[in-house]
Amino acid sequence: MVSHRTLNKNEIYEHMSELVELSNNKHKQFRIKPNCAVEFSASQQIMRLRAVEIGKAVTNFPVFLTRNTHDGSGVLSALTSFDSSSNLYVKDTQWQATYQPTVMQTYPLFLMKSPKDENSYTIGIDEQSSAFSRDNGEALFDEGGKASLYLSRVKTLLEADIKNDIHTYQFIHKLQELELLKGIDLLVHYQDASVQTLTGLNTIDEDKLHALSAEQLYELNQQGYLVPIHAMLVSIYQLNLLVRYHNAMIGNKKVTQVKLEVTKDREAA
Repeated sequence: MVSHRTLNKNEIYEHMSELVELSNNKHKQFRIKPNCAVEFSASQQIMRLRAVEIGKAVTNFPVFLTRNTHDGSGVLSALTSFDSSSNLYVKDTQWQATYQPTVMQTYPLFLMKSPKDENSYTIGIDEQSSAFSRDNGEALFDEGGKASLYLSRVKTLLEADIKNDIHTYQFIHKLQELELLKGIDLLVHYQDASVQTLTGLNTIDEDKLHALSAEQLYELNQQGYLVPIHAMLVSIYQLNLLVRYHNAMIGNKKVTQVKLEVTKDREAA
């Protein structure tokens, strides 16, 4: 049996209700429940990354470029499982990887356009999220309504995300400009002889990378892009880690091998 499934960006706030601006008056009693980011991430098959994260993320994850389901734009993503709504890096409500993506470090707080000034950003929350509590967890504000140390730390990360998002957009644009991306499918072979094909993934075209001129390589290096490019290539070997994690979980049908296939080759076959 062969099944096909397209992977698209599964960005955390796509599952949120409409965000509202965080307020020290309205949300003074809100607290962040312990371990809420890990609990939510347990259902995230792909997790968004910024270009600046790739060097650290590849120590644990295979990293690909996927597509935003809303506008088709490219998104850097860590693949965490072969199964939808699953994350092999979460076991017994504990995070197993050495690196934790920024989207987890800032959850359940998000950047949103300021309702007062469309040219600026503010912190938004989903008031109905189960990640919040009034009884236990990290406080967002102190008794005087000032930002807690926890909120100040997350705010710093979110503010850095503005710059990191721009840098990531520029990085992806350069990959597209130089035609360094190629679509690939993951053919996951199981012990029962079934095969699942995961599509919608893009990686670095190594042949085209080697064909670049010295001037183009110099420019990529000056822009700080060569390290994440090579890191993405090396990260493919982390698929072996996914296989090991998958097969260690009781109840999973065992994976015997994972093959990479250039998308156009499969379509032409």
